[in-house]
Amino acid sequence: MGYNSVEPFVRELFEWYAPVAHRLRWPMIILPLIVSACCSVGFIRMNELRIDDPAFVFTPSDARWRRELQTFSDTWPLKETKFLPGKSFEMKRFINILVKAKDGGNILREPILKEIQMLNQWLMYNISIPTDDRKFNLTYQDLCMSYDWECMANEHIEMLLQRHKVGRVIDLSYPRGGNQDTPVYLGTTLGDVQLYKTNHTVQEAKITQLFYFLKQEDEIVARYSSDLSYAVERFLLKVYSSDLLKISFAHYQSLQDGLDENADRFVPNFVVSFTSLALYALVFSFCLRRAPQKGLDMIRSKPWLAVAGLSTTLMSLTSGFGFLMILGYNYNVINTIIPFLIIAIGIDDMFIMVACWEQTNPNLGVIERMQATLAHAGVAITITNITDILSFAIGCITDLPGIQLFCLYTCVSVAFCYVYQLTFFCGALAISGNAEEERRHCIFLYRVPEGKYLPSTVEAKCSEEHGKSSRVYPENLKQYHRTCTKSNSLSDFSDIASNLSSSSSGSNILSPSKSCQSLPSVSAGVPTMPYAHIVTSTAHAEPSMIIKWIGEKFGPFLLQDSMRALATFVFIIYLSIAMYGCVNFREGLNPGNLVTNDHYIARYFEDIKHFWKAGPQLHVAVLAPPDLIDKNNRDALMNVVASFENTPYTMGREGTVFFLLEYFNYLEQLNAEVEDTERIWKTKLKSWLKYTGGASQWDCDIRWNETTGDFSAYRFQIAMQNIIEPNQHKLAAKTLREIADSQPFHIEIYYEAFPFADQYLIILPATIQNVGISLLCMTVVSILLVPSLPSGVIIFVSIVSINIGVFGYMTLWGVNLDAVSMISIIMSIGFAVDLSAHIIYAFVTSHGDSKERVIGALEALGWPIFQGASSTILGISVLYTVDAYIILTFFKTIWLTMMIGAIHGLFFIPVLLSFIPIGFFRIPKSSELH
Repeated sequence: MGYNSVEPFVRELFEWYAPVAHRLRWPMIILPLIVSACCSVGFIRMNELRIDDPAFVFTPSDARWRRELQTFSDTWPLKETKFLPGKSFEMKRFINILVKAKDGGNILREPILKEIQMLNQWLMYNISIPTDDRKFNLTYQDLCMSYDWECMANEHIEMLLQRHKVGRVIDLSYPRGGNQDTPVYLGTTLGDVQLYKTNHTVQEAKITQLFYFLKQEDEIVARYSSDLSYAVERFLLKVYSSDLLKISFAHYQSLQDGLDENADRFVPNFVVSFTSLALYALVFSFCLRRAPQKGLDMIRSKPWLAVAGLSTTLMSLTSGFGFLMILGYNYNVINTIIPFLIIAIGIDDMFIMVACWEQTNPNLGVIERMQATLAHAGVAITITNITDILSFAIGCITDLPGIQLFCLYTCVSVAFCYVYQLTFFCGALAISGNAEEERRHCIFLYRVPEGKYLPSTVEAKCSEEHGKSSRVYPENLKQYHRTCTKSNSLSDFSDIASNLSSSSSGSNILSPSKSCQSLPSVSAGVPTMPYAHIVTSTAHAEPSMIIKWIGEKFGPFLLQDSMRALATFVFIIYLSIAMYGCVNFREGLNPGNLVTNDHYIARYFEDIKHFWKAGPQLHVAVLAPPDLIDKNNRDALMNVVASFENTPYTMGREGTVFFLLEYFNYLEQLNAEVEDTERIWKTKLKSWLKYTGGASQWDCDIRWNETTGDFSAYRFQIAMQNIIEPNQHKLAAKTLREIADSQPFHIEIYYEAFPFADQYLIILPATIQNVGISLLCMTVVSILLVPSLPSGVIIFVSIVSINIGVFGYMTLWGVNLDAVSMISIIMSIGFAVDLSAHIIYAFVTSHGDSKERVIGALEALGWPIFQGASSTILGISVLYTVDAYIILTFFKTIWLTMMIGAIHGLFFIPVLLSFIPIGFFRIPKSSELH
């Protein structure tokens, strides 16, 4: 007993829909054009809705770093005239330059330092931008954030130049130098440092930083600051050169500019890709005439139908994007990938529809041929489109705004693509079918005189066979054998009709054991017979050369015992390598991977790793400070400090900058007794904080209660280390946050790389969640739309196998698990359903034993599956020339999905199906269409 799926109802719905589509063919073409034109108005808002801020796009919307940053920003707001570097996280206008010696050696050499000082002076005083009225030129001195109106001038360079003098006053211990009164933190100014083993002071360093912080609070001034940033960018890229220095740099807009450059590079690539696919589709839209008249069949060919299929993809993109922009949904640069997907999906559906049309009997009327086409192709593309829509809809629940926006735009665009396939493309199919029936030229649409092109119909083949010997079909094609007769009257088929009408099982096929008669011509004016779609399915035109080759050569060859054994062996090897890749996957999106490799900021992110190795500062806020008069409170506070210092990702006490530690040192210098009195912990402490050499930085670290005069909050900094790779960022953030959560006094922490760490923390569980839900939904859809429960299980196994392969080989190809590849994995699930469900659905709707059904399935959809996969690979191959991680990740994942999916659909799955007895599938007779 067969599994009662919804497939028969869907098929019947499409059979009902076909005459409607034919009757309303012109409205179905015009209305989608009008809808697309109306939706295109949304593109006016594109710049308004565009968001390319990496912190927004690539980190969770409720990520913890947002709360942490807000806490620090509220407690220590940015003050442009009381600004010290490293004390604020709200800088939206800055320039950061990393400087190395060209010979790769020590930058503490005097000639190197003098060259750095010269560069610093030039940038501070000699680069300017004009005001709007052109009356003034503004330099860094006019636009810098300052402390008491004095710009920060990268004083560490002068200090290093004078180190032979400074060494007597200030110690160059690393990472925290300076004296007991005025600490100087060197961890963020010197990188790749080597220390003397005797006293742990700096021996040499390979890299240093120059900082330039610009005003941003006033809108006009912020624009001038941005202009100055770009002026410095132009100077460093096009003008500056040095025989001694090698630099890399970034400013606030650099990463966003790099993302925009990715989008700019997509445009010409999309044009090339679409042109390639258009040529591909147009070439395969032409049919060849068979002997004796060889050449192009200018009646059966359908180049305008290929144009309609390509237009469908462009219209769905316009409608999907424009509609969402009208509704006000943000647009992100990653969405530039979507056109490649929609074209792949749309063209794949087009190939399926055209292939099913070509397999119908050309002697039937257009309506009957459309019924037969939609009965098969309609269900097939419904399976793939619904699964694609579900796949991306599930992706929308991911708590990463970039992925949410990508999946939303893709989901809506695929939905429009599906609707336009069933309206615009079906209307075009009806018109092209009419043109074929009326023997019109496929390009110029004039009527072709009778006899100029012999139609490639069953009648023509019959006359040829009666003039010659009968065609001998191979064993595997005997089910398709048609005995040609001279009669063309409907009465010749009365026995067939009666058999069909009296069939208790409602079978929609002719028994393979019975002799099939040549079918009569049926005009469009003849009412649709109850069994018209059935006749079309069996007595179709002579197969094309490719389909004949698949049925007569490839199918039987594939089902040989030796080939089945080879397929089993190859699958085991494939799966073993894929599992190895899955086990050894890597997580994390390096910031430098967001831009093309030749973008200047890519080198900056490579150089900044020297500082991630050792030296960056973790900011720790004490938001509920204890009363320091109580020794127990002081000890508990020191335990808090020690808990942060003693981790694999922090550098210990020598890297801690905390006013309380310096005050302890001060009391020790005075040999003062540490008493639990207000005199020591209020009066004297306040006096020391006011007059000590480090007063300015302590003032930036402490907040006072104006009513009581006590501390309301303060912070200290912990030196970090070993946070070079994404996984280290993730583990460091997780470890340090766990420590903060377990401490008293309401502790909050923050580090500038926490936004990326939060992405790394969520990416694996989010991927597992999305893949799990997607697989479940895909399986349910497959079971509902494929009329065989065991076949639905095989589709599930196929999807899992394809996705294991994509993920495993993706890892071996150098792709990390990150926000970009997560998008690709979501896509691969939908495409995996496409490539596996097509062949299994064709298997179920064929007839015969397992091997005969495999051959029938390959004949029916093997060639369009190959066309869909190969056209997609062709379309995205142009992306391999773009040296950008985002683009290459997309290319690699889709290439793997299509290649692995095609191998499954045309090799592994047919072999698997041939092993299983047909009785296992419980296929109802009413499902056998061809």
